[in-house]
Amino acid sequence: MTPKNNTISDYHGITLQQAEAAFLHKLEEIIGEPIPSTGIGFYRTGFVHSKHQVTGLSIREKGLKSLPDSIDHLRNLKRLYLRDNQLTTLPESIGNLVNLENLDVFNNQIKTLPSSIGNLHKLHRFDLSRNYLHALPPSIGDLNSLERLGLLNVELKTIPDTIGKLSNLWDFIASINQLTSVPHTIGNLTKLKRLVLHNNQLQSLPDSLGDLRQLELLSLHTNQLTSLPVSITRLTSLTILRLEKNRLQTLPKKIQTWLNMLKKKGCGIRQ
Repeated sequence: MTPKNNTISDYHGITLQQAEAAFLHKLEEIIGEPIPSTGIGFYRTGFVHSKHQVTGLSIREKGLKSLPDSIDHLRNLKRLYLRDNQLTTLPESIGNLVNLENLDVFNNQIKTLPSSIGNLHKLHRFDLSRNYLHALPPSIGDLNSLERLGLLNVELKTIPDTIGKLSNLWDFIASINQLTSVPHTIGNLTKLKRLVLHNNQLQSLPDSLGDLRQLELLSLHTNQLTSLPVSITRLTSLTILRLEKNRLQTLPKKIQTWLNMLKKKGCGIRQ
């Protein structure tokens, strides 16, 4: 459990709560160098702090193979960037970081996610791209504040039905995977503006796709689609539509009329 001890300690001249300083010292031992207090970002290693508490942490290209369970000592952490390491999973204790808003584990070797990931109810952005996930835990649907989800090139084979619970999601990228279908529940993501599913093995699309009325970008190229659901004609807000490199036969007149309408509105269409 997250400690309640507010004793102040020192981390290379910076005063932090004792448990947080202890975690940074432990992480320092793992990566073999001090973690600078120089701000954070996707492309640097460092941390930021406020009122003796770590609020942001970035560890990049340090060969990190596992994250200590005591990560939950950083109870006020809002941003955690772990790009370009060698992580194979995340600890169950990650679910105790209830203030986390941004989690980026781009380009690691993650194969599984703990079910506790669903406890991160303040998470807005989650980038899992370039890992080795074949599936997502059903608890992914409990991330009710999530706005952006990146699953590019993670060898994903299925998307759980619970994805439809992400009512605040507006950007969903799951391209370059092994998906053969998407669940009907995707139609519940009514705030979605970007849906990127190219370079998969999609054979069909659910009728519920037409419920995504705010969709502006839909990328479906390089799949195995032979038809489109007529409900797609309800997507009148599209500005970019990619359909090329599929197996689409002659499209119904209603869909052809819809495509012509989109072209007249200036939608960039490739088919």
